[in-house]
Amino acid sequence: MGKRSDRRIFRKRRQRAGFALLVSLAVVVAGAIMFSSLGSVSNLSAAGGEVEPVQRLDAPAVESAPEAVAQVETVEESAPEEQKAVEEEKAAEEEKAAQAGSSGGGETEKAQKEPEQAAGPPPIPQPASNDLWMDIPALGLDDNYIANDDSTAAMDAGAIKLPSSAFPWQDNANTYIAAHRLGWPGTASDHQFYNLPNLVLGDKIYLYDENLTVYTYEVTGFKEVLPTETYVTAPQPGRDMISLQTCIEDYGDYWTMGPNWYVRYVVEADRVSVDPA
Repeated sequence: MGKRSDRRIFRKRRQRAGFALLVSLAVVVAGAIMFSSLGSVSNLSAAGGEVEPVQRLDAPAVESAPEAVAQVETVEESAPEEQKAVEEEKAAEEEKAAQAGSSGGGETEKAQKEPEQAAGPPPIPQPASNDLWMDIPALGLDDNYIANDDSTAAMDAGAIKLPSSAFPWQDNANTYIAAHRLGWPGTASDHQFYNLPNLVLGDKIYLYDENLTVYTYEVTGFKEVLPTETYVTAPQPGRDMISLQTCIEDYGDYWTMGPNWYVRYVVEADRVSVDPA
């Protein structure tokens, strides 16, 4: 029994010694490995090689950190905005179409009116005869007949229209009418234009033709000319007018009744309306 115990003790001691030996060998090997690594590093240093240190990144400061990205809208959140944009675009298109329609209507009305404007007023009905009558309320003249005749006999009987001048129903007419200042008693010429110098701007003069068309004129100017200055009888482009002439003694002398009658006094009036019967 004693021997077996000794053997067991010896066996345990041998195992322990073997384990210790293994541990020692492991420590030696590990030391050798570490030594060889240190030797290689020292060799690199000796050979001039540099071992670059590892760069450390600085942690970003909290105050300089970028703002958080806005949350992406979901389909449900963006749908009202898209619908609103579509509605606004549709409303703009409808308004544009309405404006185009109204302007088109305006163009249509304009196109319809342009022919009427281009055509101008309806033509004045031409009478069957050249007979004319005259009213000048400011002079107390009413229904004075005007003969289309420049003879002395015709003027002694009443007012005359120069045959070379146009009739009031013609365009750009200067209907030239003359009458005596004193005239002849018992005739229409008696003091027919005696008060002609009393007419003022704006006074009305009316002519009538056989159709009873009324031509209304307003006094617009006065002239004093010599008998040889016949330019006053000519038509004036763009004007529909009449001229009334009588005799005065001299320039500015309206109330000396002869005997010389050197100057012709002329009243000009422009047509303001035509009223067919």
